[in-house]
Amino acid sequence: MDKETFLASGLLEQHVLGLTDPNEEEVVAQYLERYPELREEVEDMRKAIEQYALQHAIPPPPGIKGKLLQEIDQKSAPPSSQTAATHGRVTWLNIGVIGALALLCGLTALRMRSLQAENHTLQGQLITCESREKIIAFLRDPQTTPVMLEGTANAPQAAALVYWNEAKHEAMINPFSLKPLSSKEQYQIWADVDGKMLSVGLISENLEKYQELKYLPNATSLNITIEPQGGSAEPTVSRLVANHSI
Repeated sequence: MDKETFLASGLLEQHVLGLTDPNEEEVVAQYLERYPELREEVEDMRKAIEQYALQHAIPPPPGIKGKLLQEIDQKSAPPSSQTAATHGRVTWLNIGVIGALALLCGLTALRMRSLQAENHTLQGQLITCESREKIIAFLRDPQTTPVMLEGTANAPQAAALVYWNEAKHEAMINPFSLKPLSSKEQYQIWADVDGKMLSVGLISENLEKYQELKYLPNATSLNITIEPQGGSAEPTVSRLVANHSI
């Protein structure tokens, strides 16, 4: 198993508490040798247990010191006395074990939350990498045609680059030069098909990333307008900011 699987197994916490059997102890030793940074975690857990023990220490009953000294002086104590002393020690040990197990549960839960967060991050990174690979492959496809949408009189500085692939029936936009809008507005892109303007997508607020569009066959031009947040059924032609023929 890899490092993350080993950490999730809880063997490291059991090792610190002395609850591992010889076989498990051998496994822990192998991982401590393979990953020296785990030794620091072991030391941190031991310190946490010591701190827990100090904070939750149970003082011995009054007069116990005198009784213990008396037992030491007596070479042979009555059976009933030995039983009582043993019972007292077992009680304290039980309390200590319960506290240690509670701490173990806390450490394990904390580690699981940490691993879940790390796993979520890794999944997000994996999705990002897969998305980037998909974008790069699409842009490099010989059938992908770049279409530069240029600003209109409403927004002379506006520009966006659309990638149109007739073979795969896919499209994508890089809105690199569209200025941010208010929270009540949103860019919407339209394709002119047989003289009718049809929506091919809303452009998200993140204007620094590639975004997928709906591909429409027989489109003759692409047009970007500013619409109310959520988009419109028909384009607001008076707020046309960029366009270009295909």
